[in-house]
This record gives sequence, C-alpha cells and structure tokens, in this order.
Amino acid sequence: MLGERIQSNDRRKIELEVVSQRARLRLTRFFRDQTQASGPESDTIRIVRINRIINLMNTVRGNKIYLLEMWDDDYAVGEYGWHLGELELIFRRPSTLELVDGLADLISEGLISSKDVNSIFKDDGVGIQFAHNDDESLIVKLTPVEELPDEELEPSEHTNMRKLFDRMDRALEASDWPLVVHTAASVFETLAKSIVTNPTVQNQSLGSWFALYRKHSTLSDSILDEIKSIFDKRNTEALAGHGSTVDPATTEKEARVMRELTRTIVKLERELSVISPQFSSP
Repeated sequence: MLGERIQSNDRRKIELEVVSQRARLRLTRFFRDQTQASGPESDTIRIVRINRIINLMNTVRGNKIYLLEMWDDDYAVGEYGWHLGELELIFRRPSTLELVDGLADLISEGLISSKDVNSIFKDDGVGIQFAHNDDESLIVKLTPVEELPDEELEPSEHTNMRKLFDRMDRALEASDWPLVVHTAASVFETLAKSIVTNPTVQNQSLGSWFALYRKHSTLSDSILDEIKSIFDKRNTEALAGHGSTVDPATTEKEARVMRELTRTIVKLERELSVISPQFSSP
C-alpha cells in the first residue's frame, strides 16, 4: 500500500514485540552523537537536527509538530533546553509499533542506517528487521517465529514475546494446559522487565521483585494481583516445568481464558505506559 512500510497483517504481530529500555537508550545515545555539529553555529545546527527527529517521531504518533521560531538570529535559551530534554524521551515514549514506524521514517530520511537499527534490535532479541526492496524502498520484515531463539522456559530468561504467544497457541492446540500457565508467566516476566528499567532485575525471577514491578506499573492493583496469581501458579502447577506426575489443576477453560487475558494485559500495560510513562529507576 502506498506510504505504508508495515504490512497490515504484521502490525498486530509487531505489537507483541518488546523493545527494551536498554535498546531505546542505545538509540538515544546514537542520536545524541548524530546531532552534534561543529563550528560557530554548532548549537543552532544541532537544535534544527534534533527538531527534525522529534517532529518525525511526533508525526507517527499523531502529535503536534513543534515549529522552531528564531528571534534576533537565534533561538531562545529555553528552546535549547527543551529540545535536549525531549531527545532523551522521544524513543522511550512510543509503543513498539510507533517506534518501528518512526525509525522507518528516520532511516528513509538518512538520519540513521537500517544496519545500525537492525544491529540494536538483533542484540535486544527483537524479531524485527529493516530491509530494502529492489527499487530501494524501505520495508519492515518480521523474523519468522520458527527462526527466533527458542530459549529454555525458565522464569529468569528473556524470550521474544511473539515467540511466547506462538508457544502458548501451540500449547492450547496440544491441550497442554500447564504449559499455557508456564508461558503466560514468562510473558508477564518479559513485560515486567520492559517496564522496570533497573538492570539488576534482568536475570532474576519476577517473583523476587514483583513489588518493584507493582510500583512502576500503570495497571490497577486488581490486574497486578491476577498477574501475581498466574505467576505463582506457574511455580505450583503440576507438570508446569516441574516433572510432576500429579494431574494438572488447570482446566481447558481456564487455560483459554488465561491466554486471552494475557494478551489483553500486555496491550493494556503498553497503552497506559505511553499515557503515563515511568522513566525513573529505583
């Protein structure tokens, strides 16, 4: 479709991808360096470059364009401060879909290369890559689920979110209700790690720092209680990774409800985080 770089049937899949705060920080650092200028008008040149980046990202998110206005052959001191501050936030606010759409525009404008973005995404375990068609037009490609890293399902490990939902769907097809519980817990842990930016939690089980997630999350206490209940159930459910011979307590109905609830909670957390972003680390 003209003007579209993401296929319509891929947009929902992209919403399941997690771009960590560490990857977003790498993008911020890149553009801090990329906007530097030298010479007598270096500050003026830099603010214009930053303004371009901010407005490309704002356009994707449907926000107002920020128009720079010069007074007496220079910009007000407050403009420099605002732009430098906004650059620190512009890659932290967007949802995954908005970030990918915005990066596509930045690549097309020559402000960052697809190679650099692809490298950051690959290091972060994100199953999204940018490529060019034969006519040099930019496209967004999703890594096939079967090619994503198939890590062991341990609570302390980070697995691609889209891979986890695929695993959950296959567990439902196989009537493996305990595996649905196990995978839902892994989804919530991956989600929590995308919200809590403290690096000390990245290799720890969610159960040991759930109170910290509760502090940073934008979800209501009742929803967080449900997440905690599912995560705790993962540690006690027969056959859910513990090799028990006892019949599982989870029923088919509960497993199917859990799958839909998990998807809804992931979407809700991300949408609310964009409205009320949590940027501070403990």
